[in-house]
Amino acid sequence: MRRIVLLAAGLLLGTACQQAPTSHPPVSSLSPSEQLKVEGDAFMAKGDYGNAVEKYRQATDLAPAAISTRFALGAAYSFLEKRPEAIVQFRWVLSHADASSPEYQDAHRWLTRVGALAAPTAVTESSQKGRPGSLDASTPGRLVGKTEWPGVTPQRNLIKGTLSLVGDEPVTQDVRRDRAFRLGDAYEFKDVPAGRYRVVAVIDGTTVWDEKVTVDHGKDASLTLSQATSPVPASKFAPPADKPDAQISPESSK
Repeated sequence: MRRIVLLAAGLLLGTACQQAPTSHPPVSSLSPSEQLKVEGDAFMAKGDYGNAVEKYRQATDLAPAAISTRFALGAAYSFLEKRPEAIVQFRWVLSHADASSPEYQDAHRWLTRVGALAAPTAVTESSQKGRPGSLDASTPGRLVGKTEWPGVTPQRNLIKGTLSLVGDEPVTQDVRRDRAFRLGDAYEFKDVPAGRYRVVAVIDGTTVWDEKVTVDHGKDASLTLSQATSPVPASKFAPPADKPDAQISPESSK
């Protein structure tokens, strides 16, 4: 299966390169999303797919309806062998692009090769996406939350660690996102394929949290990581007694 995915990804990149213009418009004439797309294309050309994904994701945040950027994001994911993420983007292209467009045809070809075309019921739902309250089944979700520890804030006691989003079922098993976090701060994972996940937080080699969460299509999932749900005692990260919170000035207290 991996060989099929890589062959399909190679076909997509070849097509994308053939479609790419030989020169880009002057930078001054580009919108912020278009400039990010150009930067992503440059990373793709160099084989730096990780940075390409970041640029394309930033571009889609600014212009979520840009089909060429969505297609490019799916291609970059496919080269990183992030199959669930690539499926989400290519299914989105099928739901929104004209069937005669190169992006639609290449996305359809890739999904067919890996056996990931959406079921007919999903197509019916997407055809009704204009109705109030309806959701496109290919739309990724988002995970938001915060970390809480008694007496600890980044301003009072800066404690850093790594927060990981790890797929917890067959459909999400290839998904893994890692990001730095500060104890006491909020966190966010964007563009998450629907499914079940584990949220794992590690600080200085210690697993502080290992929680489960489900992300739905096109919705926000919320998970608060508190000391009450951690196997680590509160004293592990007790704030220093000689470093109180910032003092409030008399003017600000009025």
